[in-house]
Amino acid sequence: MAQRARLAARALLSDLPHSSNSFSTAFWQIRQSASAVSAARPTLLVMDANTLWMLVSAHSLALQAGPCLALALAFALALSRLHRRAEARAAKAEAANEALRDELWRLKAGAEARERAEAASEAKSRFLATVSHEIRTPLNGILGMADLLREAPLDAENQSYLEAIRSSGTALVRLIDEILDFSKIEAGRLELVSESFDLHQLVEGVVELLAPRAQSKGLEIAASIAAGVPRCVLGDALRLRQVLTNLAGNAVKFTEEGGVGVAVSRTANGALRFEVADTGPGVPQDRRAAIFEDFEQGDGSNARHHEGAGLGLAISRRIVALMGGELSLAENPSSGAAFAFVVALIEQERPQQKSSAEAPAPKLAGTRALIIAHSPFEAPAIAARLGEAGVEVQRAEGLEDGLAALAAARELHLVIVDCALGVEATNRLALAARVAGAPRSLVLFSPFERRAFGDTSLRGFDGWLVKPVRARSLFDRLAAEFDATPTATPSASAPVANQRLMRALLAEDNDINATIAQKALRRLGFEVSRAHDGRQAVHLGAAAARGEAPRFDVILMDIKMPGLDGCEASRALRREERQAGVRPTPIIALTANAMESDRRACLAAGIDEFLVKPVDLARLAETIDAVRLAAQTSRAALS
Repeated sequence: MAQRARLAARALLSDLPHSSNSFSTAFWQIRQSASAVSAARPTLLVMDANTLWMLVSAHSLALQAGPCLALALAFALALSRLHRRAEARAAKAEAANEALRDELWRLKAGAEARERAEAASEAKSRFLATVSHEIRTPLNGILGMADLLREAPLDAENQSYLEAIRSSGTALVRLIDEILDFSKIEAGRLELVSESFDLHQLVEGVVELLAPRAQSKGLEIAASIAAGVPRCVLGDALRLRQVLTNLAGNAVKFTEEGGVGVAVSRTANGALRFEVADTGPGVPQDRRAAIFEDFEQGDGSNARHHEGAGLGLAISRRIVALMGGELSLAENPSSGAAFAFVVALIEQERPQQKSSAEAPAPKLAGTRALIIAHSPFEAPAIAARLGEAGVEVQRAEGLEDGLAALAAARELHLVIVDCALGVEATNRLALAARVAGAPRSLVLFSPFERRAFGDTSLRGFDGWLVKPVRARSLFDRLAAEFDATPTATPSASAPVANQRLMRALLAEDNDINATIAQKALRRLGFEVSRAHDGRQAVHLGAAAARGEAPRFDVILMDIKMPGLDGCEASRALRREERQAGVRPTPIIALTANAMESDRRACLAAGIDEFLVKPVDLARLAETIDAVRLAAQTSRAALS
């Protein structure tokens, strides 16, 4: 029995590890002592008290308590294993806690960094908005006064100085716009809006806006809108206009001869393809990718001929990307550059009362026309429009080709001649058209050509068309010449007749800007009442709403004014109108605040349109006509 206990104890003791743990070490010593005792060697040993106690204990355990020793040792072994596992788990838990603490610190640091970055971005946006406002306000005065001086009698030298002021101011405005847009894109705050707009009118408006700049360089600029392109679409009209204006403006800047064309067509899947082409020098092969990068230009050298920040194409490409398209440099078989992009704009149903800009094509099937012009863009666009009306069109590229075509023509009904061919050539072609028996002849000219040639270029023609030619102007002229009356548009959509002196309320605290706006409004036929701040504007507008004074036809509202800003003043005016039960007066914001948040705040306050200073007279007149027409159409729909 004792022998078996000793063997069991020895086997269990042999499983204990050789470690520095005091408990394991003690049992190792017990095993060694038990082995020594079982050898029955009664040798006299010199030992200390601890060793003697361990030997006696081992001997006692081995001889008298073998089974108990085995159980105790088994229990000790189990506790040792549990202890090691607990230590391992504790170490892992501590490591996990340490990793979690590190991750929490990293998250906290990241959140703080993000908050600092957002705060810095917000501060930068506020700073840019403030700087933009403070620069635009005096710029509006500079450009506005320059426009007023253009009406004064100036000699050629002073006129050139004035044009230098206007061109420099306009360049500064474009630079401010580009910097603002770039900052919005970098901050991820450039958002698109979705609204219904007239696509044809927008494209033709861009071309007309750039026409004076192009024509002053002797260039032509024209819009070509394919027959399948919808008129009313849903999208961001402001940003689309910005992209087209930037692309066409660059084309005008870099082109010295020929012209610029803006074309819109429809793809097979229903999307819209926009292309801006020119006859300029084109883009070098090694710069075709770089020009879309920030602060890059087609000519990156210090000897380049054209100035600019190099942001226009980069901004345009990002805007197009937000629209779901891609701006690229298309292959142009002729010389020059061609930028194109495809976006999907949702077609909208046309309103029942069509815009006066929407002129239906007269039915001219069987009519034959000859266009004589050395024109890369305007003549093809006119030919396409005439083709839509059923006209069989022939083109000639100059004086000799034109004379030959007239001599060989039979049953020719219409001849269109571009006066850019020169006064002598134009007069000869007009005479040849008469000889050929053409019953109608029209001459194409720009305002610059009209001033240069005078009435000489009109002799021998039945009428004229002003370049760039809008579809409405072309079809109205054709309807008048051939007695093909187009579909009548409702009288409610016609421009408001000047049966009485129109009244405008101008809310503007800046005296210089007020003077410019008053002059512009008076030129448009308005009697102007000025309010020096928002409270005075509310007082005058409320009195008119209550019938205590004649109603205003339009209100021009500055936004930043002392006492009461333009948005609060507009809200107060709308409340007064609702209480009085009268129709809302159209309100146009004239402001130096150019941020999208400012525009939204104005629209939310009941303002109808939003114009950023500086505003030229043509843009102001177009906007006033649009808001008054919308108000008249709304009244007609309610009646």
